[in-house]
Amino acid sequence: MDALDRGIVEMTLLGKTFVYITLVMSVVFCTIALMVNSSHINYKEQFEKADAAAKAADAKNRQISAQLQEVLAELSIERLARKSSLAALQSELAAARAELQAKETDLIAKGAQLTALVQKETARTQELADKTKENDLLRKQIMEAEDNISNILARYVDTKDKINRLQGNFDTLEARFAQATDDYTAALSQLEILGVDERTPLAAPPAGVNGQVLAVSTNGMVEVSLGRDDGMREGFTLDVTRGNQYLGRVRVTTVRDDKSVAEVLTGFRRGAILEGDRVDSKLY
Repeated sequence: MDALDRGIVEMTLLGKTFVYITLVMSVVFCTIALMVNSSHINYKEQFEKADAAAKAADAKNRQISAQLQEVLAELSIERLARKSSLAALQSELAAARAELQAKETDLIAKGAQLTALVQKETARTQELADKTKENDLLRKQIMEAEDNISNILARYVDTKDKINRLQGNFDTLEARFAQATDDYTAALSQLEILGVDERTPLAAPPAGVNGQVLAVSTNGMVEVSLGRDDGMREGFTLDVTRGNQYLGRVRVTTVRDDKSVAEVLTGFRRGAILEGDRVDSKLY
């Protein structure tokens, strides 16, 4: 009895569960049925519309494909043309690069030639400057040599003139010396006749003898250009003048061959005696 009751109870729970599940599923199916019923669509119409759209899309796709093929063909032609143009440009570029390389090589060679020419020109310029400097120096030396030659020639001419004048003076002096020698010989002859010689003191200087004052001292002494060769003797007197001015009288105290020393006689002084004044053996 207990066992039967437990089986009834268990079956009851299982049935309840099954019933609950069945109920839930019924509710679900009912809900689905309601949903399907509420959203019912005419699939045939939709299919026809979709089919028409697909056909239109396919036609459009074929048209686009055809246009794409045309574009691809044009693009292929253009690509081939561009490849050909690119190849030509590459060939031109290669030729230009080769030409540029050749020109660069030629430019380097010409640059080297230009450098060599510049160096040569620089050397020639320096050589020209050196030659110009040397030429200026030589010109200066030539001008100095010409000046020296002119000076030497002028001195030569002047010296020659002096030699000619001296020769003339020498000839004159030689003639005068010969005349003086003759006069001296004649005078000696006359002195021998008179019984005197050249050492016999004279009372007065010879007349007409004149000279000049060579120096004047501060102690009243003068030096004159007349000496023993001019007939001067110690104690002779000479008159001193300057132009037409009478300056005084001096007395010879010391005699040499070519000059004498004399003292100024204060009693006859009429002015200051200076170097260059004239002295005469006798004025009156």
